[in-house]
Amino acid sequence: MDINRVCICLKKADLEYAYGWNRYTMTFMGIWPEDRSFSQVSSYRVLAPVVSMFFFICVPQSINLIFIWGDLDLMLENLSMGNITITISLLKTIVFWSKGGPLRLLMTSMVRDWNTIANKQDRGTMLDIAGISRNLSIKSVMLVQIVVILYIALRFLMIRYSGRQLFFTAYFPYNWTSSPFYELTFMGQLVGTFYAANTYTAVDTFIAMLVLYTCGQLSNLRRELRDLQATTKTEFQGKLRNIVRKHEYLNRFAETIENSFNMMLLLQMLGCSLQMCVQCLQALMSIIGGTDEIFIFQLIFLTVYVTYVLLQLYMYCYIGERLLLESTELIHATYSCCWYNLTAYEAKSLIIIMCRARSPLRISAGGFCSFNRELFSEILKRSVAYMSCIYAVK
Repeated sequence: MDINRVCICLKKADLEYAYGWNRYTMTFMGIWPEDRSFSQVSSYRVLAPVVSMFFFICVPQSINLIFIWGDLDLMLENLSMGNITITISLLKTIVFWSKGGPLRLLMTSMVRDWNTIANKQDRGTMLDIAGISRNLSIKSVMLVQIVVILYIALRFLMIRYSGRQLFFTAYFPYNWTSSPFYELTFMGQLVGTFYAANTYTAVDTFIAMLVLYTCGQLSNLRRELRDLQATTKTEFQGKLRNIVRKHEYLNRFAETIENSFNMMLLLQMLGCSLQMCVQCLQALMSIIGGTDEIFIFQLIFLTVYVTYVLLQLYMYCYIGERLLLESTELIHATYSCCWYNLTAYEAKSLIIIMCRARSPLRISAGGFCSFNRELFSEILKRSVAYMSCIYAVK
């Protein structure tokens, strides 16, 4: 009994290690998948980030875009400094909160799978995957906080030289330059920025955690296929039945991720392309026309900002390609088992798994294109091409 309790505690610790950092961040945002009802205060926690992002940044900046239309410098600042990024974060918050039902089922499946791991090698594989997911979460959060801190320092430096300025240039239907409206508006935008930064990163790393978890389970399934041996026909059929059921379960798991987030990922891919274009163009124009202290600090900020956006996009391309490879490697694992020691009937049964594995699992941008390294390079090329066109027009 004591041994069983120890095993249960170890599995809970492993599970907490796998997604604990995501849970802390997303619970703070109010978007952690959990049972929600009108009587629970936690169900309304998501209103804080939604209201602060929508009313203090997204809508005011979009309205301001109308008034500055035609001034390329101001339009680039509007789009690159807040509008695109905050809008993507707002959409992520709404989509993720609305997908609470499917995500709860995925989390329940993860808990059940961790509790049923018996093989030490399988547990080691899942712990390695959990370590990668945790490192991604922690480092992404740290990087996005550095981006926010640098932008805060940049805005305060500009206030020092140019007088009162908002955190993001925007239009408000009142005189925000007078106290206390200025302080309240500035704090509202600052709070919205912190919420947006955490949401942008937390959703990305949570999806990455789910996809990497699927990859780890596929790796364990390949080991079971390679070690497939049986002394009797009944034993072979029992093992093969479990492998097929687990394979189909992982297919449904990956399809749930794909169906829940493919449209959100399409918007993010398009947004990242536009972000890369306007941010690189703004950096180029700063290099050409700037020589003062603000220019140097702005260049440092833009470099870190672009690096962060690129890394978040590359993370999707990395996990997408890894999922594709892990799912198709089942064909080689099936061929690597001792099928030549099986009967003809038993060997033919393996063909079903090989045929199913020929249709790879993937995460896509709206079903139009799969995330992989090729897509990453294509986005970079397109962004640079668009930047060149806009600069030539200017």
